[in-house]
Amino acid sequence: DDKNDADVCVLFTDGTMKTYTADEFDADTIWAEGVWQAWCFGPGLLDEDGNILTDFVSTTYLSGEHPRSAIGYIEPGHYIFTVVDGRDEGYSRGVTLSELATIMYMENCVVAFNLDGGRSASMSFNGEYVNKASDREISDIICITP
Repeated sequence: DDKNDADVCVLFTDGTMKTYTADEFDADTIWAEGVWQAWCFGPGLLDEDGNILTDFVSTTYLSGEHPRSAIGYIEPGHYIFTVVDGRDEGYSRGVTLSELATIMYMENCVVAFNLDGGRSASMSFNGEYVNKASDREISDIICITP
């Protein structure tokens, strides 16, 4: 009931994933379709045809170069997770939303969603960070386990 202008990414129980603009999103509809998880941050990075968006629901500042994390969808049960470090001169500058959308498109994603960025852009695999993560505590995660 508490709507804002942020895009929403929904993972359904059948393994499919879809992004919605704030105007498109309807909680009753996604419940009826079998929502499993929903994330409200964004923005979505690809259009309904899987092509790179040219306009994002974001501020000019947030559209700039920053550390980023994203989830992408290829087909049911097949997802891509991406993390990009940034704000570290000589190591990584980060990426813009357009660059992140291009990365996800080049990885054959048909749906892609920007997750949190900045100092909380972190990824670990088997208990070890795969990027140069900050020492900031992370309160929200997407955890994949066997």
